[in-house]
Amino acid sequence: MDRKSLEKIRNQLKVKPADSTERLVLQAAPAAPSPARAPTPDQFPTRLDYRKALIAHENRRATPDLDALVERLHALGLETRVSRPSQTVVVEGKPAALRQALEQDGVEDAQFDAEIELIRPVKPDDADP
Repeated sequence: MDRKSLEKIRNQLKVKPADSTERLVLQAAPAAPSPARAPTPDQFPTRLDYRKALIAHENRRATPDLDALVERLHALGLETRVSRPSQTVVVEGKPAALRQALEQDGVEDAQFDAEIELIRPVKPDDADP
């Protein structure tokens, strides 16, 4: 965990208006290794079935710690959106609650949400000659 970057975010939240709504992307600590073995391709008739089983396995592995973190964030009055594969939680709420969110066990890193520009490939007919 980068304590300096989290402290910087805490300080930025302190100067935000108390009644404003802010959004952070929290990176949760990696899930503990699972004692259950991951499925293997030979257990499934198709690659799609194997992929679905592998995703379900990874979601189950990450669920207990991530679910506990999300419950604590809800208790702070924050709205959440979870990405299990990446172990990230987007949280939205008041600055004071977000500062408390940064103190939660399992929060490894954070950053303010920001707009991103998607770069789309240029279609051949749109390319300059």
